[in-house]
Amino acid sequence: MKTFLFTLLTALFLLQPARANAAGWVDEVIGWFSELFAEPSRAAVVATAPTVNIDSLRSTPLGILLNRIPSSDTLAVRYNWPFASADARGEVARYERLLRQTILLTDPTNKLPLSADAVRVIYQPGHRPGYFLDLLARFTDVQEVVFSDLVADVLKVSPALPTVILVDDAQFTGTLPWYLELGGAADQQTTVVHFGPVDRLAGVPGDWSVINCPLRSKESEAFLAQALVGAELIDARLSTTTPAFAAGAGFRLTGDRTGFRLPEQLGVDREELEKIDYQINRGIRYRAMPGAQLLVMKGGQVVYEKAYGHQVYRKQAVNNADLYDLASVTKAASTSLAVMKLYDRGELALKKRVRDYLPEFKRNLVGRYRIDQLLSHHTGLQPNLPIGPLISRQFTADESSPEYPYPLGPGKWLGREIPGAVKNALTGQLEYTKKPMHQYSDLNYYLLQLIVERVSGESLDEFVRANFYAPMGLRRLTYKPNATFPAHRIVPTIDEPWMRGGLLRGDVHDEGAALLGGVGGHAGLFGNAHDLGQLFQLLNNRGSYHGKEYLRPETVALFTGHGPYNYRALAFDRLAGRWGGAHEYGVSTNTIGHLGYTGTSVWADPDNDLVYVLLTNRVNPDPTNAKFREMAIRSHVSRVVYRALDTWEVNS
Repeated sequence: MKTFLFTLLTALFLLQPARANAAGWVDEVIGWFSELFAEPSRAAVVATAPTVNIDSLRSTPLGILLNRIPSSDTLAVRYNWPFASADARGEVARYERLLRQTILLTDPTNKLPLSADAVRVIYQPGHRPGYFLDLLARFTDVQEVVFSDLVADVLKVSPALPTVILVDDAQFTGTLPWYLELGGAADQQTTVVHFGPVDRLAGVPGDWSVINCPLRSKESEAFLAQALVGAELIDARLSTTTPAFAAGAGFRLTGDRTGFRLPEQLGVDREELEKIDYQINRGIRYRAMPGAQLLVMKGGQVVYEKAYGHQVYRKQAVNNADLYDLASVTKAASTSLAVMKLYDRGELALKKRVRDYLPEFKRNLVGRYRIDQLLSHHTGLQPNLPIGPLISRQFTADESSPEYPYPLGPGKWLGREIPGAVKNALTGQLEYTKKPMHQYSDLNYYLLQLIVERVSGESLDEFVRANFYAPMGLRRLTYKPNATFPAHRIVPTIDEPWMRGGLLRGDVHDEGAALLGGVGGHAGLFGNAHDLGQLFQLLNNRGSYHGKEYLRPETVALFTGHGPYNYRALAFDRLAGRWGGAHEYGVSTNTIGHLGYTGTSVWADPDNDLVYVLLTNRVNPDPTNAKFREMAIRSHVSRVVYRALDTWEVNS
């Protein structure tokens, strides 16, 4: 009976679907049982397995688990920012005091800050640093390792990753501290973060980095996670000599990367920002949208990041890592940036016409329009792509094949000839005005997509990924997210069974972008609020991000400045032109951004060094639901954000 029970439990464990963010085997075993009775968290590696031949670990199920690099799903963070607090003033004081007392005791040259795509974190059982892991996971993938006697052996057959060892007030009782057992196994790029008196640090290998903080708290965990990746400054010195370090020891660890700050540190009273919660929760309560993400950045730092509600009504709470269908925000976050990059390179001129880049339209209506007219929606072309005749089930199949390669919805695939048919439709009868005039049109940005792809020789999605998203570390901005993200991390939009096959989750809602294979100049981009906010901080920074120039300042000024034809900027919407009461609340006339049909929005105000993002899926399950617009949720959010600026000094 015992043999049967053991065999049954082992089989059930091995048949469990592998979690994308799992990092080891014991948490897979212990956690498999314990999660029945406790709140689940990201899986951690715990090496307490029976002794086995080290050389054989790689080929066993255990070895496979140990060698699994964490995936991007580790970014499913547990907390909002700032962390819940009943005493903001005390939290700010504690954060700043502990930061002043935190010392980098070793030379960080070529070691810190960490820049790897994944980092290993080792800590003692019962001491999981939840806040530290949560903040670190917003910058990189995290492999958790709970220390035990076998960790050193396990690491010998694990991937070589930069390693952070968290130590709580190591006590010396005649034996070596536990973490020194890892000296011959941990990656050379290892950092010990010690919480406690600095004089208790001794015997650390000379090639390891050492950081000491006097107290472990949620505040110190938060700023240390950021300091390790260059998002917080450490610059203290040791005041007295210890057995391992001389007085005056200490090195500067720069913090020039965008990170997270308590709102009060940037002059914002969090109680004022929390008034946004009422507006968003009210919208959820009255079924204007199932849920939302909000991000507010001030001075290049995140001061407020929060997830609300559910992905669909009453099912699966929204996480700050979830991806939303950005709809027409794609125009600003993809196509406009691509055009700016080509202009920056001298490969595209604003006064040239469509026919200069797409000669097949030389004798066609659309060939006559200039690039700056397309950007500004000043052509008078019809609002939508000419796709009416192509919206038919006859162009779909229930299985993928070379003839039906494009995913259209759950169990539905689009014929390979359809994207070309959309382009061919531009040679037919189009609606237009006799003289160019302002009329918002997806067709303008589809034409820009064709031009970008012709000039660059790359598809639009590959071009923006290679030139912006990937080098900026924005892994959560992407077209066709189903290819790289698990379904539960993508927020669904409409439920359309007729042609699309049902509930759309990761397949673009916009019909035009769907018929283009999922990549459109006007729609198709997915993302979360955090990465979208970082992208627009690039514009506030006049084209630079983390010390690297992506666009020349002159290019940013030209494309974000007041356009030549209408109220819009050359390549973006302008908040002051869209919202009549903007000036009353301090909105700069230079605030640019965009809205999306699915209930999305992003705004960047360079004069106030402010970026804020609101993402919703208000089209779920019914796109005709008008409550989101009628309740003016986006306007209310904008008003609260601006009213919260510069309130901390007044109220303190």
